[in-house]
Amino acid sequence: MLRLMKIEWQRNHLAGYLIKAVVCTVIIFGLAAGMALMSNAQGEPMFADFTAFMSLANIFIRITFVVFSGIIISRLVIEEYKNKTIQLLFSYPLPRKKLIQAKLLLVLGFCFSSVVISTVCIEIMTVMLNPAVHFFETPAPWGEVLAAVPAVLTASAMTAGLSLIPLFFGMRKKSTATTITSSVIIGTLLNATVSDGSSSVSMFQLIGVPIVFCVLGVAVAYLSYRNIDRKDVA
Repeated sequence: MLRLMKIEWQRNHLAGYLIKAVVCTVIIFGLAAGMALMSNAQGEPMFADFTAFMSLANIFIRITFVVFSGIIISRLVIEEYKNKTIQLLFSYPLPRKKLIQAKLLLVLGFCFSSVVISTVCIEIMTVMLNPAVHFFETPAPWGEVLAAVPAVLTASAMTAGLSLIPLFFGMRKKSTATTITSSVIIGTLLNATVSDGSSSVSMFQLIGVPIVFCVLGVAVAYLSYRNIDRKDVA
């Protein structure tokens, strides 16, 4: 399986997405930091502490990499079906299921690792720079970064799972545009904030929501290749 994933990675030139992920991480940090500094300059601090700062950054991170996953799904799966090149792949003496599984595991792995690395990098930059530029007044000890690791891993896993949902919409019409558009909508909706007037919370922070969508994403992935050995792909 790892060999198949490596072949797919090289064949589709996915290394370029790593550079784009780094650029996006820098942009996300810049956006959150810029909003913090501008609000401070106006005398109305936007963030009270490290947790509040990272809450906004995490929303940007999740939306960004759900969209990235939609783009990669389009590249690895939807375009193959649309251009009929999947037929050539299926002519190889390999189980069709393994070929599709390798593609989807690449999507999962890329999304999970990107969210984890991006989150940790932004947390580190925030803790290092806050004493000098004051994004927020409450000191942010390194212990907060370490304490957040389990939550980061859990959120990253759920984000990776739900990032497969656009596969359902893309496969229906064999459309890359539909796949990417649905990833934007899903990423935005699941990270939208709801408020009761006195406080607000991201939909993703309502623990049942990401779990349900993560399970749905995994189910979509499974159904996409369940009968692939018997299905006509023409």
